[in-house]
Amino acid sequence: MTSETLHPLVARLTSAHGFPYLDSEEAAVAGLPPGDSLLFLPAHGKAHMETPDIAVVLPELVGVLGGGSTIGGAVAGPAYEKRLREQLGIALPAIVVMRGGRPLGSLSRMRDWDEFIERLSAVIAGPAATSH
Repeated sequence: MTSETLHPLVARLTSAHGFPYLDSEEAAVAGLPPGDSLLFLPAHGKAHMETPDIAVVLPELVGVLGGGSTIGGAVAGPAYEKRLREQLGIALPAIVVMRGGRPLGSLSRMRDWDEFIERLSAVIAGPAATSH
């Protein structure tokens, strides 16, 4: 990963917030905490106008959705993003809720704050994998 390949606000997730940069399922299993994490798929290779907006709100979502427990955040590299996009059939950019390194559900595109909280909370609370 180089700073030229990521939008500066996405790069800030890894540099300033310490989110891991994951480019494989193996890296996700090894690099994510055993609980829940919000994995950002920023639409690599495509300048998407919603990517910087989601990059700005993601650390806040991690903090709010964590409540009393710890929820992690991470950024998917291009290969892992492609695999998850195909596996889950989702539009990009997206946030994928991961549990124990495995996808639990997802939410595509930029949303208003209340919708992010409501829909991501529902994925975190539910045991079944869902995509939106």
